[in-house]
Amino acid sequence: MAKILTGVMGLAVGAVMIAAGSAFALDSSVEAMDMGGDHQFYVWCTGADDFEDTASGSNWRDAQTNLYNALQGDGRSTCWPVWQGLVD
Repeated sequence: MAKILTGVMGLAVGAVMIAAGSAFALDSSVEAMDMGGDHQFYVWCTGADDFEDTASGSNWRDAQTNLYNALQGDGRSTCWPVWQGLVD
């Protein structure tokens, strides 16, 4: 009985992980770079912790500029956003 319960729990955890992964799917194709919407970035910082953030824009470059300007406005002058993908 314990083996069956462990197996069922393992399947349930796996299903949750798959569902959660698809909720945060990124499109990192070349085509996605030119699409408008929410883009995800890994933000590299010198002298501070790196982090992930999203920004909206008409394409990846516009979203990167919007995020970069927001970071500068927040006093994070040593941070640079690196594009990861378009948020689905």
